[in-house]
Amino acid sequence: MKTVKKRRPFLLGMLAGASLAIASAGVATLFSEKPATQYLRVIDDNFDYILGPSHAPEDGPLSPRLIRNCKIEKFVTDSAQPDYTGSSFVKIDGMPKANLNCLIGEARANSLSFAIMDGIDTTPADCIDGWPTRFQKEASGGFELCRGQKNPNPIFMPTPTPTPKH
Repeated sequence: MKTVKKRRPFLLGMLAGASLAIASAGVATLFSEKPATQYLRVIDDNFDYILGPSHAPEDGPLSPRLIRNCKIEKFVTDSAQPDYTGSSFVKIDGMPKANLNCLIGEARANSLSFAIMDGIDTTPADCIDGWPTRFQKEASGGFELCRGQKNPNPIFMPTPTPTPKH
């Protein structure tokens, strides 16, 4: 009986420590940030289509039609505004690969750009990290609309113009 009484404080200490560890782990999981949901963003930037004779304004953007053609029912579309191209967002997690592959193929066939985004991010396409800008040959690099950002992964490095000798 004496050995049980001697171990009782030790066992209570172990029980208290284990309880605190379990409670700490539970609190940490409650307050931990969940990773952002990833979306496939299809950008309505085929300007030949938008300005061509086959497009009527009442038809709306091309990306929602392509998404519906690929049997995807849930998606989000943001509207085009001045100086901004509209986009549609399809949640990647839980979407069958066949549907995503269909959408990527349709976007490529219709000359629409696409990107993988964390959350519904309507950053202009030229400002997406690593995006190969369409304005790569301009002196400014095409990033004047990116709120002071610089191209993090430049694909075009301008060569310095030689100064004429007099």
